[in-house]
Amino acid sequence: MKTLSDIIEYKKEEVNIKKKLLTLTQIKDESCYYIPTRPFLKQIESNKSKLSIISEIKKASPSAGLISKDFDPVAKAEEYESFGASALSILTEEDYFQGNIQHLIDVKAVSNLPILRKDFIVDEYQIFESKLIGADCILLIASILNDDELKLFSELAEKLYLDYIIEVHDKDELLRVKNYSKAIIGVNNRNLKTFEVDIDNSIKLKKEFQESNIFVSESGIKTQKDIDKLKEHNINVFLIGESLMKGDFF
Repeated sequence: MKTLSDIIEYKKEEVNIKKKLLTLTQIKDESCYYIPTRPFLKQIESNKSKLSIISEIKKASPSAGLISKDFDPVAKAEEYESFGASALSILTEEDYFQGNIQHLIDVKAVSNLPILRKDFIVDEYQIFESKLIGADCILLIASILNDDELKLFSELAEKLYLDYIIEVHDKDELLRVKNYSKAIIGVNNRNLKTFEVDIDNSIKLKKEFQESNIFVSESGIKTQKDIDKLKEHNINVFLIGESLMKGDFF
């Protein structure tokens, strides 16, 4: 199984290749003319007193392997929208998750829901690219970004009218992002080094977090019982992927 460092190293090489095909200057110019984004944060906020599900579209993952043999992102997006998903999350990482930016483009054309681009953002280039392909929200992973990068990338997202989730895994990372008032805070219950999952991680970190940001529990949510447990601890927004892709949840 590939490690997080392997994925990040590959991602940086991939971005460098993309820059040779479409330069940073060119993608900046093109992204400025793209369609306005949909209000991802406002959509989640409007349902937070009840229950909001960010439904994820992904074909595979390093931990689970191939998740969906007959993968059809458009059909899956329509299915999610029909059962009342609040927003979509679409994997665009190609090598380890078998994603593609075209999946997001195709779904954007048919769905009314706001879309999170789920990828490993390591360069400002990817943020302009996210705007260009029609993402409404991006993921910034605290464990792979230093403080300067988090600040730079979040400010750039705001300038481009993109919402952003800052993903944390432990208390130290949570403390680093407590002053990001415009961020959605996502707690990944999956340890990205061991790939082990524990939804109690969200509960533990929710108790530590005193700010008013939207708080999302990610990974390992497989049943209604899991959601009920999290709701008991005032967590009402959930990012659910693998169990929905497999049709095991509903």
